[in-house]
Amino acid sequence: MSELLKSELEEKLQILKIEHQALDKRLMELESHLSMTSEEQLEAARLKKQKLRKKDEMSMVKDKLGELEESAEQGS
Repeated sequence: MSELLKSELEEKLQILKIEHQALDKRLMELESHLSMTSEEQLEAARLKKQKLRKKDEMSMVKDKLGELEESAEQGS
C-alpha cells in the first residue's frame, strides 16, 4: 500500500513541478515587456501567488514522501 501511495505522491510532485514551470514561463513572458498594462500587472501578481501555492504544495508532497521513506526504513 505504501508503494502505491509513494507512486501517487511522486506523480503528484511531477505534475506540480510542470504546473509551476508553466506559471514561471508565463510570468517571465509578462516581465519581459518594457511596460505592463494594468491587466498584465494583475496577471503577474496572480501568477506569483499561484507559483507560491504550487511551491507550498510541492513542499508538502516532498514531506509526505520523506515520511513514507522513513517509515519504510523503520519497518525494514
